[in-house]
Amino acid sequence: MFRRHAMPEEPPPRLARGMWKRFLVAIPLIVVLTAAATATAGLEKLTTFAQEALPKSSHITTARGLVLPAYDGEPQTFLLIGSDKRAASRDQFDRLDPPHSDSMLLVHLDPNQGQTSVLSLPRDLLVSIYDPQTGQTSYPEKLNAAYTIGSYDHGSSDPAATLAAYTIEKLTGIKLNGIIDVTFGGFIDVVDQLGCVYVNVDHFYDNPPALSNIDGYSEIYLQPGYQKLCYNNALSYVRYRHDDSDFVRVARQQDFIRAVREQANINLGNIDSVLKSVGDAMRTTFSPSASELEILAKLLLFSQQKPLRQVPFEFSNDDYQLGNPPVDYVTASQQDIQSTVQDFLYGNQKVSLHQATNAIAAATSSGRHHEFSPAAIGLFPTPSSGQASLVNQGSSIPFRVLYPRLQTGPAQQVDTRAYTIKDRSGVRHQAYVVVFQENTDGGYYDVEAMNWNDPPLITNPSRTASIDGRHYIFVDDGSHIHVIAWHEHGALYWVNNTLLEDLTNAQMIGIANSVQPLG
Repeated sequence: MFRRHAMPEEPPPRLARGMWKRFLVAIPLIVVLTAAATATAGLEKLTTFAQEALPKSSHITTARGLVLPAYDGEPQTFLLIGSDKRAASRDQFDRLDPPHSDSMLLVHLDPNQGQTSVLSLPRDLLVSIYDPQTGQTSYPEKLNAAYTIGSYDHGSSDPAATLAAYTIEKLTGIKLNGIIDVTFGGFIDVVDQLGCVYVNVDHFYDNPPALSNIDGYSEIYLQPGYQKLCYNNALSYVRYRHDDSDFVRVARQQDFIRAVREQANINLGNIDSVLKSVGDAMRTTFSPSASELEILAKLLLFSQQKPLRQVPFEFSNDDYQLGNPPVDYVTASQQDIQSTVQDFLYGNQKVSLHQATNAIAAATSSGRHHEFSPAAIGLFPTPSSGQASLVNQGSSIPFRVLYPRLQTGPAQQVDTRAYTIKDRSGVRHQAYVVVFQENTDGGYYDVEAMNWNDPPLITNPSRTASIDGRHYIFVDDGSHIHVIAWHEHGALYWVNNTLLEDLTNAQMIGIANSVQPLG
């Protein structure tokens, strides 16, 4: 996520020597940030698992001082690189073409904070790349070029990840405690082994094979709505960039990570395949020893049930052109970067329901009936044509169909869909989704419902609260409401914010309050 211009100290949990159950979580957590394990074994077995998941052949060796270990219980910051290495491709050009870093995320785990902070760095950020191995400086360059330059100059993935990390550390001043270089294909394979993932697909994604051969983008066909994504669909979803910005793409990837974090599961039946997938998916600076990973596990376990906060990257211009022919860059001032880093390391913003409800109260007149004035918070009546389209779709819905009476001013309803979804036990449920397009920059928000009453979506809510007679379930992202849900008529209903969270908290609550029966 991008934008323009103190908790009490608590030690991380102790990890019993004979209980690798929770430590086991740390291995795939390095890739997917969280999971849930269900067995116990001894320390010897734990060491074996560490060696399987982090083989010596996957170790990243960096220049001295670039990655520094932290003391047990201290905050730690890791660099996650999503790269597109294609060494096994059947296409010779793909095999020989230098790899690229599709995404670069900083993850900050701090026992003193009630959250895990994630910061996505814009791949198109204008930077100067200095390579200490060659003594050469490249300018102008995009940030993601550091990975490619490292690979091109030295011919292996170690210098690629090292140069990317060196450039990011020089840019932000943040000291790194570890690097994880993950291929997207390998990451999704791990997700598959963990049982796939349920995701709120915000709108219709369609790029058929015939068009894919012409425009060069990957094939994708995903209908909107909450659904389970496995390998091919998940990979196409996180890499999608056909008609939206890099900012939206990064927000989609962060949202996907949030979903995986809540749902990943390990059991004795699939542990071997999970560990193999983890080992194949990534290269890291972590050695395959139980003692080193135990320290990391304590931090990760402490963060497991804490909110995942997406920290916005502040920038000055997202369409700066330089060169001949001109190339588009994202630019950020030193003040932008310092403000972003300060927020990432020390920020602890939370949703203020008091402020949101005060904004709604201020939009209510002091007249006899205290009528609510939606326009005061940017909401307006939805057209009757939207209800008509849902009536046509909703004939198969076995529960009460509700529809929002209010929408944001710029929004247009672009889709309605009734569908079925299987829960984690394979039981089929009915669902529907109404899609509103807020803006042309990937801004879609949704009103959804299903008679599956306890999906992973609301497994770990940020809070619950009663507002105007409804008991709401909130999933927050820092200071923004990401999802607001409630149970009614034997079903679960919710409003899902855009990927960039364009809707204010007052608008999210206002729309949820306006969701009423058709007619």
